[in-house]
Amino acid sequence: MANGSASSAINPHFFQPLLPGFHSHINIPVAFYSKHIKGTTNEVVKLRSDASDLTWEVKMDGRRLTHGWEKFATGHAFKVGDIVIFRHDGDLLFHVTPFGPSCCEIQYNDDDDEKYHQQHTREAGSSSDNSCFVARVTESNLKKDALFLPQHFSRSNGFVNRESEIILLNEDGELWTLLMKYYKTSGHVYIRRGWISFCQANRKRANDVLTFKLVQTGRKPVLQLRASVYNNRASTSFSSTSQDRFVTLTLKQYHLKSCKLSLPVAFVMANGIKNVRKIILVDRYGVRRTTSLKPDDKYGRMRMDKECIKFCEANGVKVGESFRLELIKEKEEDTATHLLKFCSKV
Repeated sequence: MANGSASSAINPHFFQPLLPGFHSHINIPVAFYSKHIKGTTNEVVKLRSDASDLTWEVKMDGRRLTHGWEKFATGHAFKVGDIVIFRHDGDLLFHVTPFGPSCCEIQYNDDDDEKYHQQHTREAGSSSDNSCFVARVTESNLKKDALFLPQHFSRSNGFVNRESEIILLNEDGELWTLLMKYYKTSGHVYIRRGWISFCQANRKRANDVLTFKLVQTGRKPVLQLRASVYNNRASTSFSSTSQDRFVTLTLKQYHLKSCKLSLPVAFVMANGIKNVRKIILVDRYGVRRTTSLKPDDKYGRMRMDKECIKFCEANGVKVGESFRLELIKEKEEDTATHLLKFCSKV
């Protein structure tokens, strides 16, 4: 595959940040369009990237890239917050390079025998943070009950040339034990014997894009599904530091029976509340309830006591409904009080 650097000084470039609704179309900036494209009679542009040898045809309606753009964006797992650089190579051919919110170029790995439309995994975060990756659920990996991991992620975390069990945690900390294997022919690491069960139990379907974080290494690694997940039906971001203070929880029947509700590992670790033992719940009316915060398992999930159930009732949250909370730290002299404020139902 040819190396198409985004830093070429010869060909003209433009870039666009991806905002909510970007799947339907993307605009070419006025100045770039006027200087390099205006006057052409061709209504189709061609897009290429380092992720594939494919050339994608996209309709150009004035300055808008429309029909065909959604397939290109979905195929490359673009999400809100990404920055996409277009390099004009002439004849309405553009080389496209995506950057994540960290401003680091996104690296792709094909799912071995899933070449079509880039049914791949994607590196997430900066090059110095190798604990996260983004994976697409595909018809193929569901059928095979196997998911290939990004090569850079696997190498960075010592997964190459080994076979072991690996644990997947969902947002609520429920676990599935799978087998992690190394495919010598291609150099890929993949997980199997449980991937389809994990997706079915968590209502993940083909074309959903999931973010995983490595929360425990060692003999039996642990991957946690991030609380905010991007897919083709909705988009939220949990990748920037400012967004780490938000968490989405779902009230289930067993929470009522056990009188407890747990905070996911990723949220606990991102906000440094692993050793916090009390937290204040603030409902939509401003009423405060103090609840205990205790370790729920060895992976780092933290549970709140029965006050959290009263909190849900006060905010009108029913079984099966999800709601969004914001973590706020109130500092008084040398101490800090942690609050979880109700934002809305989602």
